[in-house]
Amino acid sequence: MLARVRIGPWLLCLAALAWLSAGCGSSTKVEQAWTAPNAQRAAMRNIVTVCFSDGTIRRACEDEMARKLAAAGIRATPSYTLLSDQELQQQGLAKGKLVSAGFDGVVALRLVSREQELHYIPPTFDGYWGAGWGWAYDPGYVASETVVRVETSAYSLPSDQLVWSAITRTVDPDSPRKGIEQVTTVATREMQKEGILATAARPAGA
Repeated sequence: MLARVRIGPWLLCLAALAWLSAGCGSSTKVEQAWTAPNAQRAAMRNIVTVCFSDGTIRRACEDEMARKLAAAGIRATPSYTLLSDQELQQQGLAKGKLVSAGFDGVVALRLVSREQELHYIPPTFDGYWGAGWGWAYDPGYVASETVVRVETSAYSLPSDQLVWSAITRTVDPDSPRKGIEQVTTVATREMQKEGILATAARPAGA
């Protein structure tokens, strides 16, 4: 990140207005999404949440996704309570174990990228009346932001098909846990919107 030379009151005011206009909510947005034709027919009721990561991150991610799904009326179980790290890497074994246990869907998350992106803040001028018709000047500068992209996918176990997938973009997450919270919130909302989840209000067999 390049250091800025000076930030005056006028530039700070502009920055504050830009932040307010963008809203103070989640910094996570859907960048790309895909839904299978007739995906609603595979609406899932008993889901396993999977996060392709290690240790505490896997557990935190699967727990948070399960909590969000439960709040939407879906029975959800973190995969770490059912599958070891080694079993998770063996697709056939993992699928057979989940189907035998009565699960009908998997919601899986994986990190796609984490990178720094640069953007340019243009200079500002603050004219004022005074001797020599002077100008107060804030030079432009380049700032960086951390951008994290996560893929969330929903699989129907009975049909063995991908029914929905999305890439989310999170800007400057305060922490991994905060980023997980934002991604799972957005993903659950989008799956509800697309009818991927058979919520409690939806009758069985619909």
